[in-house]
Amino acid sequence: MSVDQHEDDGGRERDGGTEPVRTNPRATNPFRNGIDRRRVLQSSAAVGAATTLSGCLSDTSGQRAPTVYVFNNGDRTLSIIDADTDELLETVFIGTTASFPANQYGTGVDSEYDTLWLNVSGGVKAIDQHTLDEVASIDTGFGPNYPNLTPTEEYLLVAAGGTTTIDPEPDEPTDHVLVRIDADRESDTFGEVTGEIPVGYTGPCDVTFEPSGEYGFVADIANETLTVVRVDPFEIAARVDIGDPTGDGHVLPFMCTASFDGDRLLVENGEGGLGSDPDIPRRGSESIWDTSDPEAPTELERITRDDGLSAPTITSEVDPETEAAYLFTPGIDAVTVIDLEERAVDRELDIGGRATSGAWAPSREKLYVPVQTANHVAVIDRDRREVLTTIDTGESPTGAVGGMVRPETTTTQRLQSSLATLGLSVGDREPTFCPDDNCYCG
Repeated sequence: MSVDQHEDDGGRERDGGTEPVRTNPRATNPFRNGIDRRRVLQSSAAVGAATTLSGCLSDTSGQRAPTVYVFNNGDRTLSIIDADTDELLETVFIGTTASFPANQYGTGVDSEYDTLWLNVSGGVKAIDQHTLDEVASIDTGFGPNYPNLTPTEEYLLVAAGGTTTIDPEPDEPTDHVLVRIDADRESDTFGEVTGEIPVGYTGPCDVTFEPSGEYGFVADIANETLTVVRVDPFEIAARVDIGDPTGDGHVLPFMCTASFDGDRLLVENGEGGLGSDPDIPRRGSESIWDTSDPEAPTELERITRDDGLSAPTITSEVDPETEAAYLFTPGIDAVTVIDLEERAVDRELDIGGRATSGAWAPSREKLYVPVQTANHVAVIDRDRREVLTTIDTGESPTGAVGGMVRPETTTTQRLQSSLATLGLSVGDREPTFCPDDNCYCG
């Protein structure tokens, strides 16, 4: 498949058998302006090295060590980072990618979970961390999918169908769905769907969990609600109205992140009009919710432009002490830090380009932010709330996740990565819902 074909195939949504449609008209070819000479030299050297190596580049390959995996949407490669030294170990071709991999649970220092769950166009996919081979693939019937692993590492929940671009008044509304998948690698039914909840045309855009794993929270952009899901038995425990907009239009809650202690929930709101060409521009706001009673969440604060939020937030990560939230605000090429005790904007961290997601390293001391327009990862220190360094990656890094396994990569994977970095078509390139542009819930 050529690069241009890859761009055309990505970003397509399948709504219950309808014809595929382009859902991200702003998607761009990362090689449209030619290939950077520095990347050519780096890749050429890597090609030569790869052809002479039969083993792995990292001495710790196959061992347990703090690691961050970064998915490069532009060339379908995976950059493997040492989370202790903040060094790029290698970048390998995997033929797929993820804009929002399940990145909170199953990723800590003490976890022995060894599976990466990716959101791909039409469903989700599981990748073995040791080999980077596919071990499960589940079709949800929808282009957009937002997965998260339960804290028990037993289930994966997927919110399927929601985007900020869905038609606000469709002639024939589609039944969106919440899907529960067996995520236990030791189970006989690993990778199988174990429960589905049709939720109507609500636009479920994200799912996150409180630490017991009993409850999950789902942001419903079209329904303007926060849904509380009981994991087992798999059922809706409550639906909470999101409240009134701060200006014109609708609140449009579309992504959410629960704190590790279970007391707080961050919700990203569109604040404007729904649809691919909204009649009311979206200004964005950030809500802080009290979830100490998970079946009765209450909004504590909504931070808006008037409160110093300089740009709409795409999603967020909460530090392990629930002291600060890190908001990804690509409109200002920054990460915006919210002090959760003050419930106010604390600072903006320049990361050198646009980013829509991030992930904690296994120790939870550093936050790794893929910067799509700069081809690097910005590393943020939790204690100092500042950028420590940047690490070069592949083309258009978008999603990231932590883990404790160093993959045992192959010469073929490294050689294909070097060729892909040069803009050459290698291997299969699986479509993702938002391939090369800034990707989030729509």
